[in-house]
Amino acid sequence: MSADGTDIRSRSPGEAERDNLVRYESSLYGGRPTFMLVRRETDGGAEWTLDELLPTEQAEARRDRLERGGRSLCIRSIEDLLERLHGVDTPAEYEGWAWSGWMGAKVARLDPTRVRALQDVVRTAVEGTPADPDEVLRGGDGFVFLPESAGIRLAVAFRGVKPLQRVDRMRSLARGVARMSDEECYYWHAKCRSPSSPNGEKALRVLLTDHIE
Repeated sequence: MSADGTDIRSRSPGEAERDNLVRYESSLYGGRPTFMLVRRETDGGAEWTLDELLPTEQAEARRDRLERGGRSLCIRSIEDLLERLHGVDTPAEYEGWAWSGWMGAKVARLDPTRVRALQDVVRTAVEGTPADPDEVLRGGDGFVFLPESAGIRLAVAFRGVKPLQRVDRMRSLARGVARMSDEECYYWHAKCRSPSSPNGEKALRVLLTDHIE
């Protein structure tokens, strides 16, 4: 519920934009967070799932473009992103944003080995935002919202590390992404997700890990 007694979840995005909302940088969406990182504890350790948050129409259009190019994209409701977490508030209750008409477009889910390799990248990215890094870096389930620049840096790291098998290569890629400027991250993010650039992720891995024997 909002301060005036209105059910936040029933309000439109425009109606939800109140002065006391946490803002995640300026954006086309009025400071709304544009990425969401979820931590889920499993028997083998922590998993991370990164999703980009988009209006439903944009998420569906992106999925359709990728499918025409022979690639896939999983899109889910915001509620679905958190359905396996325990004792965690929904985003609407947590930050006050209205989520009707919004979807999560999955970037990647990482297993515990890859989570460990990217700890420093995630900590640095989250520390520069309104989010609390402990929500996704310490034990237990949790999630954080992220602004565009932090989310894009993590998207590059997540996509790059996902198919790697050797820990030394994972760590090399993580260090390389950590050293990138925001402009470089935006470039590689666009290259990795573009339907017209199917080898973008491979090129990123070659750039950051090919020096390892």
